[in-house]
Amino acid sequence: MINRLSTTYRSLVTSGRLGWAVESNWADPFVFMIYQIVRPLFGAFILVVMFKVVTGQPASAPAFAQVYVGNAMFMLVVQVLFGLGIVIFEDRERFEMLRYIYLAPVGFGVYLTGRGLAKTIATTAGVVFTILAGWLIFGIKYDLGFGDIPYFTAAMLLGIVAILALGVALAAVAMVTSREGFGLSEGVASVFYLLSGAVFTIDILPRWMVSIGHVLPFTYWLEALRRSLLHTPYIGSLSHLSDAQILLRLSWTTAVTVIICWALLSAAEHYAVSSGKLDQRTDH
Repeated sequence: MINRLSTTYRSLVTSGRLGWAVESNWADPFVFMIYQIVRPLFGAFILVVMFKVVTGQPASAPAFAQVYVGNAMFMLVVQVLFGLGIVIFEDRERFEMLRYIYLAPVGFGVYLTGRGLAKTIATTAGVVFTILAGWLIFGIKYDLGFGDIPYFTAAMLLGIVAILALGVALAAVAMVTSREGFGLSEGVASVFYLLSGAVFTIDILPRWMVSIGHVLPFTYWLEALRRSLLHTPYIGSLSHLSDAQILLRLSWTTAVTVIICWALLSAAEHYAVSSGKLDQRTDH
């Protein structure tokens, strides 16, 4: 058991280092991190302009803080899903290494998780600086006390687990599809952007879409993070739930997501191997 855990840990670290190298295009780590920080900051400036134009309210409005935090945190979802969505196509058709990775004594799910962790770490730097920019530049008043840190940490970790699980599932789908399926990750991220209330509360959506939002882990993830940082509920249909209940719902929706996504990976992996799609070329 100990040897298995040790092997899994080494595999995660190795996959993460490989993912970091590929993501940064083997650039200097300092230069790459500057890029990861500057890019989302400009996105935050665009959000400020959009908010002022649409609502006519200044950045100091309480509603802007909710929108800003949700948009900043959701960068993790977008970037990790996009990063894992392209892993299969790059390894299979650009580097032509997917078959060798599959034959290596490393679980394929572990390999994909390690690649996703590298993307998570790189994106987290941009998220942190974007949140800080909200305080330093736009005057958002966060209210994260010492007692809120455990709750915030638990919510953040659960959210990252759900994001990685979904990213692995999208990579699994890529194993059995052509290169045209590359846009699937962006499409899925856009759907979650709407249904989880990243910017606009889901209460304005049709009832059936609200029902879908209530079973997504990202809805409770963003709500928990907003409550930690701002101490104010955002989604009206969840306002009757306590912070503990929000975390509980985040926990079970994350668990269900992990189970479904891992089952999808196993099925896609089996089909890709049996049908010869593991090393197919679809770029010509």
